[in-house]
Amino acid sequence: MEMDATYNLIVIGSGAAGRKAATEAQQYGWKTAVVESGPLGGTCPNRGCDPKRILSGITETYDDAHRLKDYGIQGALSLDWNQMKKFKDTFTVPVPAQVEHSFREIGMEVYKGTAIFIDGSTIEVGDCVLKADHFLIATGSLPAPLPFEGTEHLLTSDDFFEQEYLPDTIVFVGGGPVSFELAHMCRRMGRNVSIFHDAAHILEEYDIEMTNKLVELSRNIGINVHTNAQVTNITRTDREGFIVEAEKDGLTHKFNTDLVIHGGGRVPNIQSLHLERAGIDPTDKGIPVDANFKSASDSSIYAAGDAADSGLPPLTPAASLGASRALSHMLEDKDHSAFDPVIPSVVFTYPKLAKTGLSQQEAEEQGVPYEILSKEITPFFSYQRTRSTGAFIKVLTSPGTDEILGAHLLSDHADHLINLFTVAIKKNMTKQELSQILWAYPSEESDIPSFFQ
Repeated sequence: MEMDATYNLIVIGSGAAGRKAATEAQQYGWKTAVVESGPLGGTCPNRGCDPKRILSGITETYDDAHRLKDYGIQGALSLDWNQMKKFKDTFTVPVPAQVEHSFREIGMEVYKGTAIFIDGSTIEVGDCVLKADHFLIATGSLPAPLPFEGTEHLLTSDDFFEQEYLPDTIVFVGGGPVSFELAHMCRRMGRNVSIFHDAAHILEEYDIEMTNKLVELSRNIGINVHTNAQVTNITRTDREGFIVEAEKDGLTHKFNTDLVIHGGGRVPNIQSLHLERAGIDPTDKGIPVDANFKSASDSSIYAAGDAADSGLPPLTPAASLGASRALSHMLEDKDHSAFDPVIPSVVFTYPKLAKTGLSQQEAEEQGVPYEILSKEITPFFSYQRTRSTGAFIKVLTSPGTDEILGAHLLSDHADHLINLFTVAIKKNMTKQELSQILWAYPSEESDIPSFFQ
């Protein structure tokens, strides 16, 4: 078999993990190539975290202003989806060209197409056959298959961000972050919004006390949240809409809608790679890797980000961390030890839901002793001055030492406060030490001492 090219490293995927690893390897002096089947830059900047945050930021500003109407803000307020999308596009449309330019500027080869393994050291991309000493698989994730008829009518979050028109009635299937984030956005634009989740509790990776409060607040703004509701079928109607059928309490219910969005979780995007030809046996969570993010099956193949079964959450910072570890092991033969990183995560509803460190359930499963402080902070000045609809905090501490083990927040400022608690956990701080810091006043951070009173 004639090789078109041979490399020190081929990176499959150009998202957070792939871009970081490929760029640093090329700059180190390795001959490196990137293979990408979709838009260069990956999910986050093109059709994930970044466009979501741009749009949700606009609806948050609208919500803040709407709550303060008649308290100094005057005039009619409205949201325009078309203008919002145009603004979003100013960020997302240039990304693929910018990423490609950054790769080619440092002499890196870029192959556009689907990578298919021939064996453990060779792949084909279209008509090209490429060989490498090392591979990093960083192909991300895609929407999970759902077990009912009519899934061809589902739009993904990718499709949602490209909608030229946002219709009146929207259904989200699944009670995960995507559903709740987009539902809050759509509801504030005046759309009729429903979420169907097949279990009793939504956002299962988050603290149940906080998620229950989020459901309550979501319903208060008019989002119809249906738990224990199993979607069984989606059919198209004569009027270019859809009928969603769902079973709840033994009964079948039918709902008319203009749009149905897939929010039922994601799976590693590795099916098209033919990993079996490289001797790799993936799990349903991805490619099993060790602490160096090296495949358990092949010493020359690494994986990071959502494609890796690493025990890390599917978050952009975790993907970058995996890429760093994989690269230092490849380039410097640095052997990493197992780790238990403290990684914050946020659901960008409004108010926002955030967590870091241990949850109550995790502490119980791991046999870690803990004490709980749980408090509503809506009456605090920080939230009263903006007429916030609800703010809550829950902190886990170690008995005897008061060391902070975990923090869970639901508030307009949770995305900022959770980072402070992450630092506190990482530095083994106690609640007393965190309270003794002199925070700028008045600010949301200056509320921290009052959290523990």
